[in-house]
Amino acid sequence: MNTTTVHRARTRSGSSRLAVLALGTATAALALSACSGTSSTGGSSGTSGGSSASSAAGAASGAVGGSGTSGSTGGSGSTAGTGSGSTGGSTTGSSTGGSTGGSAAGAAVQRGACTSSQLSVAQENPSVGAGQYYSTLVFTNKSGTSCTMAGYPGVSYVIANGVQSGNPAARSGGTVATVTLQPGGTASAVLHDSNGISGYTPQQCDLTTAQGLRIYPPNEKAALFLPWSHQHCAGLSINPLSIGPVTK
Repeated sequence: MNTTTVHRARTRSGSSRLAVLALGTATAALALSACSGTSSTGGSSGTSGGSSASSAAGAASGAVGGSGTSGSTGGSGSTAGTGSGSTGGSTTGSSTGGSTGGSAAGAAVQRGACTSSQLSVAQENPSVGAGQYYSTLVFTNKSGTSCTMAGYPGVSYVIANGVQSGNPAARSGGTVATVTLQPGGTASAVLHDSNGISGYTPQQCDLTTAQGLRIYPPNEKAALFLPWSHQHCAGLSINPLSIGPVTK
């Protein structure tokens, strides 16, 4: 083998070694780069995970705290805190609405019917003529609260010990309407009766002296007593007494 051939062989061997070394270096560099990339990616994931965990923790704290102070550590926590505060405002609004609703309900309460204990009664404007008797029963609200009356009073004569005398008053014609009585206010009803025997026979009339009138305000079961010594027909076969509806 001549000198030239040996030199070429050595040169090729050196080049091969250099190529192998370069390839190894490149491979190591790639591996190192991959490791670095993995670590970087992992670090980013870890950071993201940490941020997510921090955000979740902040959100939880903000939700529990309601004021957003605890959640202000993380952006999500701050948002959650703000949201919680808004919810609190809504709740307060609901409470306010409830109070308003309560006031509206209270305003809608209607005046109650006048009870017997709220009223006094008197007889006014008596009028006698042609065998007939008319007067006005006046009811006065003696309480400090307004109330209403509607309908017909119940009226009958009474004698000793509160015993009813004759038939109770029949209802005469008239328009029924609700009357509001302010404290001290009045409502009235027209009373009609025969004057003495009038057109009845003595047997039909059975003329009797009553001690007064027992008067039930409309829809009430407790009676008022109006003293009035008066002769009236107590015969049960006739019904001369009548009462009209309550009017203003």
